[in-house]
Amino acid sequence: MMSMTDNPSKPRPRGQLKLLAIGAVVFGPIALAAIMAHFQIGIPQSHSNKSALVEPQIQLSDWQIPIEPVGYGAPWRLLVTSTRACDDACLQLVHEARQINVAVGREADRVQHLLAAGTALSAPQQQQLEKRFPRLQQVELSSAAYSRSLQQLPTPWQQGPQLWLVDPLGRVVLHQRAGDPGKHLLDDLKRLLKLSKVG
Repeated sequence: MMSMTDNPSKPRPRGQLKLLAIGAVVFGPIALAAIMAHFQIGIPQSHSNKSALVEPQIQLSDWQIPIEPVGYGAPWRLLVTSTRACDDACLQLVHEARQINVAVGREADRVQHLLAAGTALSAPQQQQLEKRFPRLQQVELSSAAYSRSLQQLPTPWQQGPQLWLVDPLGRVVLHQRAGDPGKHLLDDLKRLLKLSKVG
């Protein structure tokens, strides 16, 4: 026998709250993920480098640059390239490469800075370069091979002097244009030196 206070049609809020809580736990993350994906909110970046990654992959041998050693134990290299003689923009990148090399700190002996030019420097230019950058290594660049290998890369990378980071195995991995902040390449190099056991 039912009492007067019992009402079978009265909802039971406690059971409904449990059901809503279970639904929120199951379907909430799915809805949140769908919103994040649709509006590109909070999506982690697929890469952590600040300077531009060189893709497709290029090897120093593609540029016919005679640099030794290459392989395990070889240094990382900050390489400035210029198909012509090293002009003011080129010298600025050489200076940038040297500053990055110095800023690496105690790991600086694991890094070299180089200049690869397609045209020989005049005697006064050579003297100025040796005076300003006594530790700079210079190598010859095959302009034709260099230009050919850059055809699949962005057009601005194919024009004028450029700064590249080359790993100990001879792979050209990162790029910096003249005028870009050198701190980006420095941060990437520091991270690579910390993680890498190759060079």
